[in-house]
Amino acid sequence: MLVFAGSVLLPLGWLFQSWSSIDFELWQHLWDTQLTTLLWNSARLAVGVFCGVVLLGASLAWVIALHDFPGRSFFEWALVLPFAIPAYVFAFILLGSLDSSVTGWPIGLRNYWGVCLSFTLAFFPYVYLLTKNALVSQGDRVYEVARTLGCSSWGLLFRVAMPIAWPSIVAGASLAVMEAFADFGTVSIFNYLTFTTAIYKAWFGFFSLQTAAQLATFLVFIVLLWRGLEGFMLKGRSPGNEQGVGASGVRRSRLNPTAGWCVFVMLSLLLCFSFIMPMARLVFWVIESMDKQSFTDLMAIFARSFGLGAAGAAIVTLGAFFVAVVARNDVRRRVITAIRIATLGYALPGSILAVGLMLVFASVDSLNSQLGFDTRFVGGVFVLIMAYVVRFLAVGYSGALSSLSLLQQHIIDAAKVLGASPIRRLYAVYLPILTPGIGATFLLVLVDILKEMPATLLLRPFGWDTLAVSIYSYTAEGDWALAALPACGLVVMGLVPVYILVKRLSV
Repeated sequence: MLVFAGSVLLPLGWLFQSWSSIDFELWQHLWDTQLTTLLWNSARLAVGVFCGVVLLGASLAWVIALHDFPGRSFFEWALVLPFAIPAYVFAFILLGSLDSSVTGWPIGLRNYWGVCLSFTLAFFPYVYLLTKNALVSQGDRVYEVARTLGCSSWGLLFRVAMPIAWPSIVAGASLAVMEAFADFGTVSIFNYLTFTTAIYKAWFGFFSLQTAAQLATFLVFIVLLWRGLEGFMLKGRSPGNEQGVGASGVRRSRLNPTAGWCVFVMLSLLLCFSFIMPMARLVFWVIESMDKQSFTDLMAIFARSFGLGAAGAAIVTLGAFFVAVVARNDVRRRVITAIRIATLGYALPGSILAVGLMLVFASVDSLNSQLGFDTRFVGGVFVLIMAYVVRFLAVGYSGALSSLSLLQQHIIDAAKVLGASPIRRLYAVYLPILTPGIGATFLLVLVDILKEMPATLLLRPFGWDTLAVSIYSYTAEGDWALAALPACGLVVMGLVPVYILVKRLSV
């Protein structure tokens, strides 16, 4: 357990240790040209993404959860499909399809609004899913009481439903904001300066890992500040507290034909804009660039991406189940604290982990050199896999806890009473119960790793391009068509966790 906790704390410790030496000339340049812009861009990006996903996700959850209209059962799961498209894929599709340089329209998208639109389309399902389930799980009693007291439809929305779902709304929107802070691909495509782009430029542009680490500490403080603001918005409440006692679903209000068909049309337009049109555009670009693609190189990239993802997902899944077993059987305070620290990695942007781990293993390599050993970690696969484990252990841990909850104590006791040996209990009882959860956890982590860009871009061995890195390389040159095929691969694989989410969170 201490290994997992240390893998989070050690990179962070080395980030702050980087301030022991400062390149004053480079920092003067950053202060004069970028630093205030970085702080301002980060602040307004958080506000824009938060407002965008809350307005879109919460309104959709309200309509789907508490109203009946034509096509509702279809839209209930179809509105989650945009979650399969990474934000940086949305970014280059929007620029390659709708920007003024392509369409000739007077309004361009290479600005703050284009960035917010990409993040909103990619992450509103966070808020939609959590809010919809919060509204439904409350049960119908509270809504019936409100109606009996003369509450109008708008009053029911703003005075009853939204306060009930507020913890889930904040939780989903905070996930979206954290993803925006961690993002590198989307902001680089729009040329929107954030701390992730500044870290990359300091590392590979100014060749100063020390300055990159110092910039990463700014991002750490921004993340901590946001988490504090999140706690203030929740005011002591947490997601899950809003479920009603004895809740058994809600009675949905049937919209009149005119309103029902208006909702149908609006949701159809949203689905077209957020999923169908982007997928059609990707397919069109793939067909257009067939003669330019080197399928030998693409197959190598696919194989390398899947190999890295599978290795990282396997290690994360095993580690997550180990941590979950410890959490289930050991409730000592120090163990609980270590688990909380070990699962903090998902809240840290990949760029922070990349810089922190690079500092740690650069020091290890220096020590090995002084001792006469030839072992080198920097620039190798091990450091990249380590970043994946730290970043996504929390994802695996959530799935592992959910799976272990199915293995109830009376099942274990019955197997023991019947005289089953530990090995027989493992393959005859435990594995049949846990295998679906293990598989789902593995797939969720696998797709998260495949979509992860900042850590992969910064830590990958030389020449080890992945699907995400290939998309960045092509879009950096403005070649949207060549970026379409690896993007299609990511989207298709991203549909797997979407299906799992829908199955788990459907009510």
